[in-house]
Amino acid sequence: MGLLEFLNENRGDFAVIFSAVVAIAIIVYAILTGKLELFSAVVAFATVVYATLTYILVSETKKMREAQTEPKVSVTIQPREEWINLIDMVIQNIGLGPAYNIKFEINPDFEYMKGKFLSELGFMKNGLKYLAPNQKLQFFLTSMIENFEEKTKKSFEIKVTYQNSIGKTYKDVYMIDFSQLIGLSQLGEPPLYKIAKNVEEIKKDIHHLSTGLIKVIRYTKEDIEEEEEEETKQLLERSKQPKKEDEV
Repeated sequence: MGLLEFLNENRGDFAVIFSAVVAIAIIVYAILTGKLELFSAVVAFATVVYATLTYILVSETKKMREAQTEPKVSVTIQPREEWINLIDMVIQNIGLGPAYNIKFEINPDFEYMKGKFLSELGFMKNGLKYLAPNQKLQFFLTSMIENFEEKTKKSFEIKVTYQNSIGKTYKDVYMIDFSQLIGLSQLGEPPLYKIAKNVEEIKKDIHHLSTGLIKVIRYTKEDIEEEEEEETKQLLERSKQPKKEDEV
C-alpha cells in the first residue's frame, strides 16, 4: 500500500488526532501562560467535543465501508422443488464482498449415501478458491426416504473459514439439523418442473411423428369440397325414398 493510499484510507483518523492535538495544545498554552480565559476554555472544550464526534463518525464510516466489502459464506440445507424428500446443500456468499480461500471442517462426518461421506467431496477436502457476491454452490446431499429416523436424530456442524480481499480471516459455524424438516409437505408441482414435463411429452410426440408411430391424415381443400358434395348427394337420395308408413 502506497503512502497516498494509506493517507486516504485513514484520513478520518488523522483528522481526529489533529483535532485532539489542537485542543490539548490550546489547554496547555492557556495553563502555562496563565491566560486561561473563558474564551480559550470554550474553544478548547468545543474542539474536544468536535474531535469526539468526528471519531464516532469515522468509526461508523469505517464499519459501513467494511460491511460493503465484507464476505459472508453461509451453509444451509433445503428440499428440492421437484420432490420435498430430496435435500440439497447450499453454500452461498451472501455478503457484498468476494470470499477467498474457503475451507470446510465437518464434525462429526456425515454419511450422505451408504459408504460415502461428506468430507470426501472435492471442495470439502480441498476448499474453494473463490466465491463472488451472491454466488452459490448447490448440490444434492441426501434422500430423506432412506434412514429418515436416523438422519433426523443426528446433526452435524460445518465450520467455514475464509478471507476477504485484503486477507482478513472470518470463521463461521453452521449446525445442520434434519429434524427441522419433520412435518413438511408439498402441494402440487413447481411451475418449472411442470413445464419440463410438458416439454418432454412434446419431444416424445415429435419423435413419434418423425418415426411414423403416429399417422397424420392430411386433407386438402378439394378433398373437403368433394366430401361435402358426397354428403349432400346422400341426403338428397334419402329424402326421395318413401317412408315406411306410406307403404301399402
